[in-house]
Amino acid sequence: MKAIPSIFCILFVLMATLLVCGCTSGNQSDNLVQEPEKEQIIDTNSSSAKTLLVYCGAGMKEPMEEIAKMYQEKEGTKIEYTYGGSAQLLSQIELYKKGDVYMPGARSYIQSAMDKGFVDKSEDIVYHVLAIAVPKGNPGNITGIQDLVRPGVRVAIGEPSGPAVGTASQKMLEKNKLWNETQKNIVVKSGTVNELLVYVAMNQADAALIWTELLNPESMELVEIPKEIGKVDVVPIGTLTFSENKEDAEKFINFVASDEGKEIYKKHGFEIYPLAKYGDA
Repeated sequence: MKAIPSIFCILFVLMATLLVCGCTSGNQSDNLVQEPEKEQIIDTNSSSAKTLLVYCGAGMKEPMEEIAKMYQEKEGTKIEYTYGGSAQLLSQIELYKKGDVYMPGARSYIQSAMDKGFVDKSEDIVYHVLAIAVPKGNPGNITGIQDLVRPGVRVAIGEPSGPAVGTASQKMLEKNKLWNETQKNIVVKSGTVNELLVYVAMNQADAALIWTELLNPESMELVEIPKEIGKVDVVPIGTLTFSENKEDAEKFINFVASDEGKEIYKKHGFEIYPLAKYGDA
């Protein structure tokens, strides 16, 4: 009779063990069912994260917006831009050390980025040609850079330490020994080339040094600067060394440098690189 309780105890332990195993087996089965869902979520996030961050000079905004739309339709990669002056963008790159592509307004900025170890590959895309923008009707009677030093003429230029157009303007005026004399007539030194257009359009400046392709013929006129006394820069695009999407970044700059990409720039009034007229500028 004493053996009966022992038998019941053994049976109870066996039943409890079977129940525990059954629960464990059920949980493992649930995990197997849920695993593909986890993979699907990861894949979806990876697809939505296929985005390139591009630091781009403000003067290239219109063609680059069009290129981004075309590129996303072709490749499924979204392009996000940070616009600003070339020097300002380089400072952001140096500070944050993140992003995929850098497109300043002149080669000198790409070279500086390379010297700092931020850019490892670049392509030349178009030219920036310096010219004088004046309000419609040219009320200041501006015919050339010599008029920028005339008493009473209001001059707008890019900040020399900021956008590429500012650096180019200073170099051009210095080359022609007009930089110091022009200082007394400068009413604004802008952080971006687009702000210079506003000053001209609003008749707050009699003349502004801009890139030729940015002229708005509805509100302003263009006074060309002869090549021998003017300034031309080559506009490059490069991949950033700390990009986490190096393959996609290189693919994007190759697209911008392709005939298809350059055709968009041509449509927006840019001179396409290379061109015998300007060479390597």
